[in-house]
Amino acid sequence: MSDEGRRRREQVVRTTGILQNNLAVVVTAHLDLVNLNNDPVEVRVQVLNWGDAVTQTNPVSTLLDVTQMLPGNTRMAFNAAVPASFHYEVRLTVGCRNDGDREMDENVLLTTYGRTAVGGGVVNGLTVLDSQFQTVRIDTCF
Repeated sequence: MSDEGRRRREQVVRTTGILQNNLAVVVTAHLDLVNLNNDPVEVRVQVLNWGDAVTQTNPVSTLLDVTQMLPGNTRMAFNAAVPASFHYEVRLTVGCRNDGDREMDENVLLTTYGRTAVGGGVVNGLTVLDSQFQTVRIDTCF
């Protein structure tokens, strides 16, 4: 089948961009993920550690990396410890889809905020609402 006759498949990756734990203590990155679809969706949630260097070409480690099916109308929470003064990024990847299925990934929402500890107070400046995530579309799938 020619490329023109094939439906394009892509993955949607949503990212906070690089954030910094600018405190002198470990911060917990708390993530709330919800699937508002009736059907399950495959998701990958990552928290990447970009280190404390001024220039860093790759993440130095992965603080959280979970790939699973998220049932319809379900909320899940995740936590990742971010070292003091380190930079980090939160990513959400919605499973591979065909063109025209955009509503499926638009109904998977993620909010993240920094906490002083699991269940602790919210750190000012480390909240990223779902509408503030940047979207990247990739032509390959996991």
